[in-house]
Amino acid sequence: MTRVANYVVAYEATERGNDTVELGVALARLTRSELRLCLVLPHHASTVPARVGAASSPDYQALLEEQALEWLEQGRARVPADVVATTHLLYADSTTEGLLQAAATFDSDRIVVGASRRGLMNRFTIGSVANALLHSSSVPVALAPRGYTAPEQLTRITCAIGTRPGWTPLLDSLLAFSEGLTVDLRFVTLVEVDAGRGHPVDHAGSQAHLASVLEYFSTRSRAHGEITTEVASGHSVEAAIEALDWQKTEIAFVGSSRLAQPTTIFLGITAHRMLHALPVPLIVVPTGTDARKPH
Repeated sequence: MTRVANYVVAYEATERGNDTVELGVALARLTRSELRLCLVLPHHASTVPARVGAASSPDYQALLEEQALEWLEQGRARVPADVVATTHLLYADSTTEGLLQAAATFDSDRIVVGASRRGLMNRFTIGSVANALLHSSSVPVALAPRGYTAPEQLTRITCAIGTRPGWTPLLDSLLAFSEGLTVDLRFVTLVEVDAGRGHPVDHAGSQAHLASVLEYFSTRSRAHGEITTEVASGHSVEAAIEALDWQKTEIAFVGSSRLAQPTTIFLGITAHRMLHALPVPLIVVPTGTDARKPH
C-alpha cells in the first residue's frame, strides 16, 4: 500500500484553530499532501460533571461528542475542494499527548498548530500546546502566525541556518520537503551586532558559511526554483529578521537546538527570539534522521 503524505492539524473551534487550518491548506497544496483535522478532548471530559447527575451520563457524553463533531465539520468546511481532509475526534490526557499519538497513528509528516491569541497581528506568541510540542515532538512542527490566510500557492522557503556545526540535518529535512517542488529557496544567516561595543559584522565569515550551505544543498536538491543566500544583521535577532524582506507566499524553516535529544525538537533561544518578529509560518525540524522524511 502506497503511503500517503499527511499532516496532523491541531483544530479547535477558535480563530487560532482557523489559522491552523489555513496553514495546513497552504502546506498541503504545496506538497500534495492530505490533512488530518484532529480535535482532542481530555479523558476527564468524558466524565459527567457532578451538577449534571449520574443519570444524565449517556446524554451528556452524546452531547459532548455531537458538539465536538460539529466543530470538526466546521473546520473541514474551511478546507477547499482541492485539498483532501479527514476529521478525527480524540481523547487523551492532554492535547499535546493526543496530537503526538495522532501523528504516530497516521504516520504523519508534520503537526500544524497555531499561535496564542495574545500575540500581535501576524506575530507569534507560543501557547502551552505549541510550547509542549516544541519540546517533545519527533516530527516537524509547523506554526501558524496569528491571522494567517493560505495563499493560492507558497512560492518561497527561507531557511535560517546558524554557523555552528550540526546544520546538515536541517538541510536534509529541507531537501526531502522540497524534492520535486517548484519553489524558491533562500538561506539566511542572522548576525546580531553589539552596537554598544561596536563589534564589526563578520560578513566574510557568514558568506563563507553560506557558500558551504549552498554547495551542500544545491548538489543534492531536486527542487525547481531559484536558490539564494543572504546575511541579515541587526542590533538584535528580532531586528535582523525585520531587516529581511518577507513575502506573503513564504514559509520559514529552522532547526532544533543542539540540546535536543536525537529525533526530537527543542526550540533554542535564537529561534524563540525569531518568533517575536517573524511574519510568516515557521516549521521547526527535529534533530536526527527522522527529520528527513519526505514532505
